[in-house]
Amino acid sequence: MAGTQRLLAIAMAFFSVNVPGGKLGVVGVVVAASHATLGAQAATEGTTIYEGDRLATDAEGTLRVRVGDAVVELRNRGSAVLRDSGHGAASEFAVELAAGVATLSVSTARAGEIVAWGAHVRAVSQVRGVVRVEILGERELLVYAQRGPAQVSYRDETETIAEGKAYRVVLNPAEEGAAQDLSPRPPGKRKKALLLIAVGAATAVGVALAVTSRHANAESPDHP
Repeated sequence: MAGTQRLLAIAMAFFSVNVPGGKLGVVGVVVAASHATLGAQAATEGTTIYEGDRLATDAEGTLRVRVGDAVVELRNRGSAVLRDSGHGAASEFAVELAAGVATLSVSTARAGEIVAWGAHVRAVSQVRGVVRVEILGERELLVYAQRGPAQVSYRDETETIAEGKAYRVVLNPAEEGAAQDLSPRPPGKRKKALLLIAVGAATAVGVALAVTSRHANAESPDHP
């Protein structure tokens, strides 16, 4: 009995050290899944999502996760990790999107965002907002403000997208090794790191496929 109690105490101490506040990092729960995985296992309805879990879908798959009163949907060979600040019911969470499409439906009671290629995208509606983000290629996204306005932030620049509008977002970090724009600029005017190109919301999916096809031909994102 003493040995069992000692092992239990060690286990409790381990979790207290490795998880903030001594609690498991529960982020959300799967509410629908088709051709989707959670880590190395098939994702099923009712499965709990923990901090750092890898979510993925295949080409025909869909995965829907509830985070408080917010809903995250992943599709189109999607790959993402959910992160939570762990500070109560009103805390913020992030969907770290690595591939595919993520749709976020969120209210002000549970602030969340989609992070892709270092850009932070969030719905900024006063009630419930819905924003859709698709990764088109390296440092290039398609953002659709489906319900309410959306906000895109990258480095020290922020742009707002009106409700019902879709934009192709090109991220052009001026870091060594990135494609360089050698065109002359007025003295003191730096190159923008965030470029938005309007597209029709109704044809957003078609534009995504077309841009992805052009990337297959090694077209530079600096010269769309």
